[in-house]
Amino acid sequence: MSAEIIGINRDRRTLDEPAAVRFAPSGRPLALRWHGSIWQVVGTPTALSDGAPEAPRAPRVRSTGRPTGPAGVSGWRFTAQTGPASPVLEFSLRSDAGPEAWRLVGVRGTGD
Repeated sequence: MSAEIIGINRDRRTLDEPAAVRFAPSGRPLALRWHGSIWQVVGTPTALSDGAPEAPRAPRVRSTGRPTGPAGVSGWRFTAQTGPASPVLEFSLRSDAGPEAWRLVGVRGTGD
């Protein structure tokens, strides 16, 4: 499946594609699979609720017992890279219909 680009704003690509995200037990994202590579989170992710930053809450738990993200969090913004020499990109995720469904909605270069 290919990404559907729905807008471009300078160095930011607005997307709408399914996202494969791995979460820490705390509910924060650890890594994202994108374009065949694993992008590891660098720094502290920002939890979003209806487009506004908020403090993370207790993680949601899916039927397998693994967390999928803090309750009340509708999205995440974080920087990530594939390795020490790779570029650092900022990713934006939104929760899709259900606690296990995440969508990649934006990617932009950080200039680092």
